[in-house]
Amino acid sequence: MRLRNLLLRTLIGAICLVVFNEFIIYYLVLLECQWPGNVRSVNGQEPVRVMLLADTHLLGPIHGHWFDKLRREWQMHRAFQSAMTLFRPEAVFILGDVFDEGNWVNQKEFDVYVDRFRKLFHTPQGTALYSIVGNHDIGFHYATHPYLVHRFEKTFNNTGVSLVSIRGVNFVLINSIAMEGDGCQLCETAEKELRQISAVFKCGRGIGQCKGVAELEDYSRPIVMQHFPTYRDSDKACKERDAPVIESYRERWEVISKESTDLIGELLAPRLAFSGHSHHYCFVEKNRLGVEEYTLPSFSWRNKNDPSFILVSSPEGRAQESEGRIYLDKMFYY
Repeated sequence: MRLRNLLLRTLIGAICLVVFNEFIIYYLVLLECQWPGNVRSVNGQEPVRVMLLADTHLLGPIHGHWFDKLRREWQMHRAFQSAMTLFRPEAVFILGDVFDEGNWVNQKEFDVYVDRFRKLFHTPQGTALYSIVGNHDIGFHYATHPYLVHRFEKTFNNTGVSLVSIRGVNFVLINSIAMEGDGCQLCETAEKELRQISAVFKCGRGIGQCKGVAELEDYSRPIVMQHFPTYRDSDKACKERDAPVIESYRERWEVISKESTDLIGELLAPRLAFSGHSHHYCFVEKNRLGVEEYTLPSFSWRNKNDPSFILVSSPEGRAQESEGRIYLDKMFYY
């Protein structure tokens, strides 16, 4: 009888321990963070609230060990779904490298990849999910192929340059791999899309010939989102950073080129930039475009011991311009 009671208590204790460590602890840690509270509603409208993360690197069939895959993906799944329950953002943006082996797998393996991704990062009704392409999704510029580009585009509807407007807050999503500037078809298409979006913003300010140009619901300077950071020599430029070692960055490998950075600045005149790729956090107070840039750390425990995401609140439309800045809350969980 005593032995049975002991075994029962041990079993109940083990179940409680698992439930706490694999479910409850995520909520307890995430409750330490909240949406920025210094954003005022404008004309009775609540600010636009979005969640940003980067470099999920879902492991593939080639280099991914099954137990490592199971553990890391479970951690990301619980962290993400707990955040969805607590914060209910209007949109989630994943800034590239959704997959770790997206450029290597065949179609059947890619379909399995996509199915896993959709289960892990399912969003509730009312929350849109946007995935920006990264080098592990379609390969670096020298190694990518139209087939890989088309495959990602067919699934995520984004491999070039696109405009997402949420209640007057404008986000421009850019494919860093297409910012090579060498005249290839991928790059030419992306630059054409970039110039078309530039015309939309110019017309929003009453500049240029606007016949046949799409109209913005409300004009506000855009927020740029891409996988590679804009050009910088290294993370020495960061006012805040968590990289343990400062390494020099190469154009077109760790950051986009000076020329592509300048082109984005010339055509879009953004007010803020977000990026990923380095797997480390960096806040640049004034990047090459003269605006704040946040480089997000990896969302995967496999790449970083303190993965995180960012919550962003922005007053909608024109009101943002008078506010003068965006509001963020950076969150770490273990």
